[in-house]
Amino acid sequence: MKFFNKIVAVLTILSIVPLSVPAFADTAALEQRLNDLEQQVAILKRQIENKKEDETKKALEYPVISASAKDGFTIKSPDDNYKLKIGGYVQADGRFFTNNKKDSSGGTSTFLARRVRPVFSGTVAHDFNFYVMPELTTTTSGAPVLVDAYAEYAKFPAFKFRAGKFKAPFSIENLQNSQYNNFAELGLPSNLYPSRDIGVQLSGGFLNDSINYGVGYFNGQNDRESSNSATGNTDTNNDKAFVGRLFIQPLKNTSIGVLNGLGLGYAASYEHAETSTLPSFISPGQLSVFTFASTGTPGTTTNIHNDGPRIRTSPQVSYYYKSLGVLGEYVDSTQSIAALKSGVLNKEKFKNKAWQVSGTYVLTGEDASYAGVKPRHAFDPASGNWGALELAARYGELLIDNKIFDDGFSSLTTSVSKETAWASGLNWYLNNNVKLLFDFEQTKFRRGNTNNIGAPQNRKTENLVTSRLQVSF
Repeated sequence: MKFFNKIVAVLTILSIVPLSVPAFADTAALEQRLNDLEQQVAILKRQIENKKEDETKKALEYPVISASAKDGFTIKSPDDNYKLKIGGYVQADGRFFTNNKKDSSGGTSTFLARRVRPVFSGTVAHDFNFYVMPELTTTTSGAPVLVDAYAEYAKFPAFKFRAGKFKAPFSIENLQNSQYNNFAELGLPSNLYPSRDIGVQLSGGFLNDSINYGVGYFNGQNDRESSNSATGNTDTNNDKAFVGRLFIQPLKNTSIGVLNGLGLGYAASYEHAETSTLPSFISPGQLSVFTFASTGTPGTTTNIHNDGPRIRTSPQVSYYYKSLGVLGEYVDSTQSIAALKSGVLNKEKFKNKAWQVSGTYVLTGEDASYAGVKPRHAFDPASGNWGALELAARYGELLIDNKIFDDGFSSLTTSVSKETAWASGLNWYLNNNVKLLFDFEQTKFRRGNTNNIGAPQNRKTENLVTSRLQVSF
């Protein structure tokens, strides 16, 4: 029995062996094929990785070129360390005086290229910005001017350092880009501060930009003067100007939505001025309405010039909520002015004042903002879209110190002692780049009529209509 069992076992093993050898052979071949496939996949994967690496290297070698309504035409490196933006704007105006036919002091109705300004800005080495904006419309000297030109170190948003020519941190309306001003021309307070100056500035924002500041050290300019003037690119004395501004939006980051857009600010400047050039003031129609006398009271006052501190202050406010926008500011300018009177140097201190309030309301429902209106739908009559429409209104006054006339530093027969202006307007934003503007502004004057003999009379009221086509990119 045991022997029989052994025979069966041997036969069983012999029957299995021939069947198992091919099976073992198929398994080995399959494993080899799998190994080959794994090697091929690894090779393909490495090839893909190499291709991606090559594409990345090539991308780093070529600039990125783009064009958009927001940034204009842009060329930049892939890592954003170097960037050049090419933009600008054109403002083509029609300026019409409606009541000047019988008044030699009235302005000339005309079409004009109010501003033609290409803008070149960008970044180098990641942290350094530059901004260059020339004015291509000719000035009274017949030559283009360099409106803005500055460099800025901007690595730390709270402490940005700027040097060059730019708007000093003072007026809330003047600091607004002229593309976004509520009206074609700045309000009456613009007579009492310089438009631009040359110097250095430290500025920045804190707490999500709810607190903003700017402090600077500049050459210094007369009221309404600008570094764009023929004499404004270089300083004529060693005295410099300190300018500072603080602007806060105390409830910007709160849940009180109706007050998020409330802003309060205060600006001040100080300089010691001893120059022979004196300021002159203009009307909204850009007509000269006040000048200091080169000789005051006949035979008594000559050689009028700046001689002492010039101090400016300006509380200001803004408010934006949904379609409503409001800007307001008050400016006073105190200046020591001297004249040689009867052989004796006579020094006087004069304070001129101005204020304004302007408001806008977007009829089509878009949000009002300090940076203009962004239409919800671009102008396209075929689709029933007409862009955004905004109403604007403004009221302001300029008050000249009466002592200027009492002491013979100017004459009421040639210069006004007060301007009062109100304006209304319609701003039509066809899209993010095109804006049409229509203004009417009436300005009344106290004194300053040159056409009457005897007691000074009031200069004739100025009625001004302004239209503008603006294209910006």
